[in-house]
Amino acid sequence: MQSQCINNFRFIMNYQDHLTKFVVLKPLTSKRAEEIAHNLLDIYTTFGAPVILHSDNGREFVNSIITELHSMWSDVKIVHGKPRHSQSQGSIERANRDVEDMLATWMAQNNTKDWPNGLKFIQFQKNRAFHSGIGRSPYEAMFGCPARVGLASIGIPTNEIESLCTEEDIESILPQTQNSDENTENISSLSDEYCENYTKDEAKLGLFFI
Repeated sequence: MQSQCINNFRFIMNYQDHLTKFVVLKPLTSKRAEEIAHNLLDIYTTFGAPVILHSDNGREFVNSIITELHSMWSDVKIVHGKPRHSQSQGSIERANRDVEDMLATWMAQNNTKDWPNGLKFIQFQKNRAFHSGIGRSPYEAMFGCPARVGLASIGIPTNEIESLCTEEDIESILPQTQNSDENTENISSLSDEYCENYTKDEAKLGLFFI
């Protein structure tokens, strides 16, 4: 993205979990190992660190990133991947093309050149999409459930969502949305320890505090 520099961001880091195909997209101001390692550290402290880090940029590039990571997080131990690993390289190259096309479409639809801001939307869109290679979406493969996109995700009719303003409003219509066997099964499978302080309705809603 060097020809479309926005707020000093010139590159896109595409991090992909090889098993689930889940991607994390980060805007970069440079391709220096320090900046990449800092962004990887953010990912690893959220999802956990991998055993192998692979990049088609070459062994020296990966080794320099691993060195930077180790200096910031001494407990992490990562090894570089085999060079010219066609399976993993092909997967990330396809992902790169998808991201490029999706990002161009997003910028055109929103009439903006702010691609760093669009990366989060593209990341979510790509991770929600069905992946034929794994038979589900990357989000489902990573987290074990479909991605929630709001109240519509739990079966509340669209025409009723606009009238909801408070938590009490949502609770009042919950009995009408209890007919989802999949949601009920997912909630029932939650451990007793997790549900100790939460009701099933709160678990179903995906309740978060801010």
